Amino acid sequence: MSRYPPIPPSELNSEQHAAYDESSRIAKDIFGDKFIYKNDDGAFIGPFGPLLYTPNMVNPFFKMVVELGKCPGIPAAAKETAILATGSTFKAGYELYAHGKVAEGTSLTGEQISNMKGGKKPDDLDESCQVAFDVAIELSRKQGPLSDETFQRASKTLGKQGTAALIHYVALYAYTCIFLNGVAAPVPE
Repeated sequence: MSRYPPIPPSELNSEQHAAYDESSRIAKDIFGDKFIYKNDDGAFIGPFGPLLYTPNMVNPFFKMVVELGKCPGIPAAAKETAILATGSTFKAGYELYAHGKVAEGTSLTGEQISNMKGGKKPDDLDESCQVAFDVAIELSRKQGPLSDETFQRASKTLGKQGTAALIHYVALYAYTCIFLNGVAAPVPE
């Protein structure tokens, strides 16, 4: 059970309702029906429900997700690889559930997704996904700067812009995982 129970839409205050309406639209546009992010009452679950307890944070969170999605230079499978690798480090159940579902819509196989959710790098990833996994694991597990070797490999594979986007993905989803773990967001059954 989440430490911040889902708030039914009928119980939202005006500030929460405005944030709920906008984020509902964005979540539908970005995620569609790939995973469950609302319960049967229409209340948000995952990170989205607890975010409504600080409604001023909802729009900035979704703005970051939307704008990051516009960054060129990183293939969808590599994005999801970075997200799953980061989620595995933090053992963020909801993140691994949700982005495991999103990853199914990329070139990643079920076995690759399962391995990454468990923190294991599959041997058969393409180069962009190998780099994404390595960058995510290094940034989320090691203190200090990303090694020059890993950065150079990422830049060679994804370019500077793609590498910057990759680093943003790891940072955003590290934040999301920490938030999910702090609020004890459950995985839908």
